[in-house]
Amino acid sequence: MEDVYAFLAGSLGQVQDGGSLPMGGWTFGQVLAAGSGTLRISVGGLTLEAGEVYVPTDLSYTWTEDTGGDELLRAGDQLILLVTQDRQDYYILRKARWRQ
Repeated sequence: MEDVYAFLAGSLGQVQDGGSLPMGGWTFGQVLAAGSGTLRISVGGLTLEAGEVYVPTDLSYTWTEDTGGDELLRAGDQLILLVTQDRQDYYILRKARWRQ
């Protein structure tokens, strides 16, 4: 079975028109940089830094050594985010994973 969160994100508000964000809902993002306290995410044509996006406690961008753990955010990771209707708040829900 596919990852239910990836399915929901694709069904409920995925970015559709070349990069602009939906008026609230779910969308995908990509980690551009993470580690040592640095976090940079691309979402809907925006680049968000640490402090501009809510990160769940089970994910980390403050690591200093990559231990290979699933909880570490790394450059290239795909994310599922919740965006408020006013597009002011961005919440990482989890990493998006597709079965190969």
